[in-house]
Amino acid sequence: MGVTSSGGLREQVRLIEEAGLDGVFVTDHLFVSHGRPRREAVAGGDPFVRLAMVGTLSERLMLGTSVVNIGLGHPALAFRSFIELAALFGGERVLAGIGAGWNREEFEALGMEFPPLAGRMDRLEEAAILARALFDEGFGELAGQHVTACELSLGPPPSPAPRLLLGGGSDRLLEIAGRYGDVVDLNGSSRRLKLGGPHPVLRDMMRRFTTTVSDLEDSVQRVRASAAAAGREADQIEFSVLVNAVRFCSELEVEAVEGELCGQAGIDRQSLADCPYVFVGPPERMRHQLTERAHRIGLRHLILAPAEPEVLARFSQDVVATIDAEMR
Repeated sequence: MGVTSSGGLREQVRLIEEAGLDGVFVTDHLFVSHGRPRREAVAGGDPFVRLAMVGTLSERLMLGTSVVNIGLGHPALAFRSFIELAALFGGERVLAGIGAGWNREEFEALGMEFPPLAGRMDRLEEAAILARALFDEGFGELAGQHVTACELSLGPPPSPAPRLLLGGGSDRLLEIAGRYGDVVDLNGSSRRLKLGGPHPVLRDMMRRFTTTVSDLEDSVQRVRASAAAAGREADQIEFSVLVNAVRFCSELEVEAVEGELCGQAGIDRQSLADCPYVFVGPPERMRHQLTERAHRIGLRHLILAPAEPEVLARFSQDVVATIDAEMR
């Protein structure tokens, strides 16, 4: 969901609700250039402004960020906004997604140094520690290397408080998520491809499309082991994936459609049947894939990339809703 007018946003919310989807996720990019000059970059928007309006327009949709870049400012400012959303619309509707930031251009456009990955992960962990304190107690005290909070009070936290979402594919991120997160969005496995370089968006897509369900099973186990070591109930952590492509077609067309998607991702032609970020084929094939993935990785949430409203509605009604009905 990108920048739009109030009327455009109202229409998007109507289509999302009519499709039977459960929530809205917004990004926190200043812009994404996709290799083009910055003047031609796709602009982002303020996620909290948009989510507040969505919360006003809908009484049921979940409100989430995917994800707030805590590298561009003090994370307490974002946590204050998440708490405000929870107070206005109910904490059960708010998924407070935070990330370390990966787009070097955004940092450079603000005259900021783009820290190495280790430093960004250190900052993210400190931010997660502060989030837990503010969401659970409403008060934070932290003397970190990157994040400081001196008797920071945001008042009594709403009940229920927002749920903290962390996402990524590196071992360090998964361990942080196990210690502090409520929801973990499973990105492509770092064992497939390291991110970085001049075109991180393309490399991320390459990594995701070569990641398998087995890779994510390993990621889930790492999260749960980290949670157990921290004394948390590992089974209480939920898992999500962002689905990049939903393409309905006949069984005979699957191979050709998968080849097209591989070309768009910049990888060699291969089967995507075991890629957790892609659904290709007729509804019954997708239902089988989703059921298997839900069982193997404990999948609770699917975040769908923008697509035509009719595609989202069909996936929600002919795939997800059918499985939900069978499980009840």
